[in-house]
Amino acid sequence: MRKTCAVTAALLLFAILTVVLAGCGGSGTTSSVPGGQTEEDVSTDNAVQQANNAVRQANLKMIDSAIQAYYAENGVYPTGINQLAQYFASGVPVDPLGGTYYIITQGGVAKAAVR
Repeated sequence: MRKTCAVTAALLLFAILTVVLAGCGGSGTTSSVPGGQTEEDVSTDNAVQQANNAVRQANLKMIDSAIQAYYAENGVYPTGINQLAQYFASGVPVDPLGGTYYIITQGGVAKAAVR
């Protein structure tokens, strides 16, 4: 499980860098858009938002995997997110958008959610 999380984290980092660096190649000129930002600023903000959304989705998938691993080991679903800490090298992931991850049960099956 830990190897899978490490590989997922490495792929996620690569995806984030690809998105962020794609917005870094400017033409050397900037123009203003409403709000006083340049097009480059807006492009960078959009890239950061996309990267944060990608991290959030990857984290939710990793937490779902940890929930299933917990279930396989214990025969019951975890009732709290902190019960999954052992499945992550650095503890339960932190939401890059400031939300809180938690576990919900739908149709008798636990899954990750964020608020």
